[in-house]
Amino acid sequence: MEASTETKIPTSSLQNEPQWFALKVSRKESLAMKVMEDAGLRAYCPMAATDTTIHGQKKIVERPLIPNTIFVFAPFRRINALKNQNTFITYCYKKVDGKFKILQVPTREMELFIDSSTKMKNDITYFHPEEVELKQGDRVRIVGGLFDGYEGTLLKAKGRAKRMFLINFEMLGAIGTHIEPQYIRVIK
Repeated sequence: MEASTETKIPTSSLQNEPQWFALKVSRKESLAMKVMEDAGLRAYCPMAATDTTIHGQKKIVERPLIPNTIFVFAPFRRINALKNQNTFITYCYKKVDGKFKILQVPTREMELFIDSSTKMKNDITYFHPEEVELKQGDRVRIVGGLFDGYEGTLLKAKGRAKRMFLINFEMLGAIGTHIEPQYIRVIK
């Protein structure tokens, strides 16, 4: 590895302090969660309900909100020891000043993320697209996806499976975009 791309590990004073780390787990989120929890560590993998087809049947299944990623609160040394025993677990990195640094999430940000993703999950009522009649003029809120949390007025809905919605957002103006129908909630 070149000097300009060396991996920066936490300083020795931080190696024994518990903190949040993002870990890559190559489609084995539930196994990685079990490894961390069996070791007595706090681990988090946000889940979301998604519509999928299994053996020709439409079903709603829970899948990781951020595929291939879990978050663990522990000292670096504990995570490193578990990572070395379980080769499917690796660190997530970010590039800082030309060097790769192990991704650590500030505790406050992680707690807000856990709180908001849990509230969002508990507050979602899933409807199949054919169960919801959206019509022009409906006040809608987007729950999930790129426009999560935005509210606006539905101007048009075109298409069947992947619908094109033209929504007038107060802050953004009118936007025409593909939004999965399960992310749109009518505000009553």
